Amino acid sequence: MNPSGRQSAGIDGRVAARTEPMFNQVLPAHPRAVRKVLHDIRRRFSGEVSEDTLGRLELVLAEVMNNVAEHSRGPACDAGTVVGLSIHVSIVRHVSGLCCAITDNGISLPPDCLIPRNPPPPVRSALPEGGWGWYIIHDLTQALCYYREGQRNYLAFNLPFGDDVLRH
Repeated sequence: MNPSGRQSAGIDGRVAARTEPMFNQVLPAHPRAVRKVLHDIRRRFSGEVSEDTLGRLELVLAEVMNNVAEHSRGPACDAGTVVGLSIHVSIVRHVSGLCCAITDNGISLPPDCLIPRNPPPPVRSALPEGGWGWYIIHDLTQALCYYREGQRNYLAFNLPFGDDVLRH
């Protein structure tokens, strides 16, 4: 492994995969744990990706992980946490963006969440509480895919860099 965390040439002279470790963490499905992991992600990628990219990543991951924490059901609850419900998040930086995978052992994602949609209609008196999450997720990501295998949900997407990407 290249200690500098940069790309290294393989035996045949081609550039090998980046040697930086991916971000990988398992957390309980609880809003406090989600906030902590978002802070850890920001700290991990700060200086490697732009503030714009970090902000978009944080917004998408907050929507996804808070949806798991809020809407998944389990056998018993303890102070707002579904006992045994966990989220596993992995993020890898690549040449054109961040590749993200989130898995959880909650209930299945409703199929209509994956249908691209228009933004919810504005409400003159106040912004609506719900309805924006999946619109935001679809709008800010590429290659969004979901499947369920056994008792686990798998969600993956790419978050492209903007024009303000930091070059290393």
